[in-house]
Amino acid sequence: MKKLACLLLFCCATLVLHGCGPANPYGTVVVTGKVTVDGEPMEGVSISFSPTTSEGMTAYGMTVADGSYQLTTGGAPFGTGAVPGTYTVSFSKVTPGGEGMSMAEFEAGGSRPMTGPPPPVYHIPEKFSDPKTAGFDPVEVKKKASENNFEFNLVTK
Repeated sequence: MKKLACLLLFCCATLVLHGCGPANPYGTVVVTGKVTVDGEPMEGVSISFSPTTSEGMTAYGMTVADGSYQLTTGGAPFGTGAVPGTYTVSFSKVTPGGEGMSMAEFEAGGSRPMTGPPPPVYHIPEKFSDPKTAGFDPVEVKKKASENNFEFNLVTK
């Protein structure tokens, strides 16, 4: 009975203390938008907002099937969005290259020469992964969330 009372007290204290921290420690505001590639939405595109000053914090997100995204800073839920400020933007969609050995090949004692890992596959041109070559002007995240919807069309053709 004493153990149960101690456990209950510990759980209550944890809940109370958890509520004492700041709800939004980074001062982030919601940032949403849409990314299209040649006018079409693409799922799985990573988007990164990099601050133009040393005081800022990087915000990042990933597109869903309709191309929409929502940024996070320092991990959700506390950092949902981005800290107001000016950011350069970059994009990437990369998957590991090549195929691994099938289970049948492995079980048959198959081997392949060790030439290093296969090169990654870029689903959008690599130039978009660097803010200097992505071709977009810096964006300004404002304190009012309703002003922070950014759409980007990555032109590859």
